[in-house]
Amino acid sequence: MEPIQVRLSSADRDALRVEAAAKGITIAEVAREAIREHLSRQTLARALPLLDQALGKHVDRLASFIAKTFIAADMANWQARALVAALVRDQEPTLVMREARERALVDLRRGGTEIGAEGDAYLSDG
Repeated sequence: MEPIQVRLSSADRDALRVEAAAKGITIAEVAREAIREHLSRQTLARALPLLDQALGKHVDRLASFIAKTFIAADMANWQARALVAALVRDQEPTLVMREARERALVDLRRGGTEIGAEGDAYLSDG
């Protein structure tokens, strides 16, 4: 890191001290966080017009695809619940679905997970 000097009003300096004490970090760390946040917002502000220019004419189509995806996911969820209810008469279908969802989330959070390999694991899981 390269040191720089910044002149602040006493009110700003005091506000930084209060913020740093509340967070349990140094004034310099508070300043670095604020600068990073500001630069991130500026980067986003510059990127949005470029994205709008590149994707603007396709936004309606993209929104349609997203809506269709949600509808398909809802239908798949409904069909999966019906199938589970028919197959596991001795267990509570909602509980079976919740456990399957939790296992799937764990698999998705695992680093290096490849869809094909994890899908195969479910097939042999019993």
